[in-house]
Amino acid sequence: MFSFIVISAAYWLYCIAWFAIVQKPLFAIYNRHSSTAPVTVADTAAVYSHGLVSDIIVASYLTAVPLIAGAVCTAIPGRGDLEVTLTVYNAIIAAAVGLLVTADTALYRFWKFKIDSSVFAYLRSIKGATASVSGLYIISFIFVWGILGGVFFAGAQLVCGLCMRHLSMPLTWMPWWGYPTVLIAMAVGAGLLFMAIRGLKIRPNNPSVVYFSSNAFFNHWALNPGYNLVYSLSTKDEFKGRFQSFDTEECSDMIKAMFPTGGTPQRKLLRTDRPDIMLIVWESFGAEFSEAFGGRKDVTPCVDALAGDSVTFTNCTAGSFRTDRGLVCLHSGYPAQPTTSIIRYTRKLPNLPGLARTLKDHGYTTVAMHGGDLSIMHKNDYYLACGHDRLISQNDMPSSAPSCKWGVHDGYMMERAADEAIKLAAEHRPYLITLQTLSSHEPFDVPYDRLTDRADNSFAYTDHSLGQMINRLKKSPAWDNLLVIVVADHGFNAAMLPPDRKAYAHIPLMLTGGAISGPARIDTLMSQTDLAATLLGQMGIDHREFIFSRDVLADTYTDPFALHIFNNGFMITDPRGTTIYDTMIEKATEGDDERRMRMGKAILQKIYEDLDRR
Repeated sequence: MFSFIVISAAYWLYCIAWFAIVQKPLFAIYNRHSSTAPVTVADTAAVYSHGLVSDIIVASYLTAVPLIAGAVCTAIPGRGDLEVTLTVYNAIIAAAVGLLVTADTALYRFWKFKIDSSVFAYLRSIKGATASVSGLYIISFIFVWGILGGVFFAGAQLVCGLCMRHLSMPLTWMPWWGYPTVLIAMAVGAGLLFMAIRGLKIRPNNPSVVYFSSNAFFNHWALNPGYNLVYSLSTKDEFKGRFQSFDTEECSDMIKAMFPTGGTPQRKLLRTDRPDIMLIVWESFGAEFSEAFGGRKDVTPCVDALAGDSVTFTNCTAGSFRTDRGLVCLHSGYPAQPTTSIIRYTRKLPNLPGLARTLKDHGYTTVAMHGGDLSIMHKNDYYLACGHDRLISQNDMPSSAPSCKWGVHDGYMMERAADEAIKLAAEHRPYLITLQTLSSHEPFDVPYDRLTDRADNSFAYTDHSLGQMINRLKKSPAWDNLLVIVVADHGFNAAMLPPDRKAYAHIPLMLTGGAISGPARIDTLMSQTDLAATLLGQMGIDHREFIFSRDVLADTYTDPFALHIFNNGFMITDPRGTTIYDTMIEKATEGDDERRMRMGKAILQKIYEDLDRR
């Protein structure tokens, strides 16, 4: 009665084995010259271990039909029906898998990214799709497709045939109690497949769950092409032709005036042009939690005390409302989007500017650290794409590390960050360490108890941990050349639509460490996206690639404004006021001002035009 479960399990294992034995070696051999480094045994093992999860997901999709067909044929006995059904299914799937693997392997040499839904645009014109290749190439492609499809079909038939021959097949009749038993068995099997596809983490799996290396080829080698294709179908192109308000030339002229990419800093904040840098991206750290930035007393006393000896930017506005958007604002100097998040479009990420990548070009070692799961919201993919050589996450922490729902607590991670900084400083290698915190995220479960309000107490804990790390670094040789940047990823999400969006978007930005030339308070109106250009300007590094990031200390920054983008809307603040604009109803909901509305519309048009090209 349960033979169909065994057949489904065998089919699932066969699919995983096929991808491991056939697809991955073929991809690696054909595209071996795409790797930027020699491929070692350790690299190969890492590819297989990290890529297994995407192979399991695709195998689970492919096993759904054998599971359902087996259950139906068990409930309605007849061995022949199942054999015929599986034969037809295997033929269809073999053709599809063979075509997918052949196309992914062949196209990667030209595209340098895994096959995704963009391939369907080329299929609208078969003549155009084949115009740039020879007839021999097309014949070779079809031949390989046939071989791969045939191998998959033969193996699937063999597995199904062996199972049906050696297992007790359905009886010619079904007892009354057999029907609910079969239904329950099928439901359990379907549940297991669903869990394999979704994953058991807080958020569902996405393709970046396999990403592990700064070498993009290794990540692409690990990623199952079927999974990338299926996932990309849910992330349709949301850029082309969106938010068109001006002709191209007028929009470009407006953007050039708003976002100058050159200029000379009029103030020197650093004692050195090549400081070691620790960028602390503090979860939900709105200015309301720091007295030094106009917020409440006693929540973050360490930050408030540090502010007196630091450089504080008191008028910084968060680029958006979510971590995935905030990371791109900070590292790429790139504004958020009101209808989507660019971090979901993994093949576009390497084309964005990257602060870590720019610093790496100037000799920096780059590390990203986070106590949680970096596959959530494609963070590992983005960190690697924007130039981080090495990732340190929850998976690298001992099981004894103090943890909460989201991962390892900030105190432990800040100790690890201090270890990393001291080690790299001793090696006399300039470095960028990005540390993304997590403890000040709901449910605010922290190993600390000073304030009665749970949210306030969680920020107080991260503040306390930051203070301990700073005190430790001050006592080490690493401090003298260290620049510590403390900034939020976004404001505090007490509600998705806070009553005062301007107050919500106000975030702290502080520069401290032995590398600063002295304390300063800078009240210039600015956006979170301006950090990249401002920092690079202080270091004397060209930042023209960061087209939406402004050096707020440069002589070209003569028309200050701050930009905050949220779902279906934007907020622009200039010295004369604030405008909040709803893109769905196409009107201002607060601060109706024609100039600011035109600025916001031009920015959205330029963002979507630029992303469509990347």
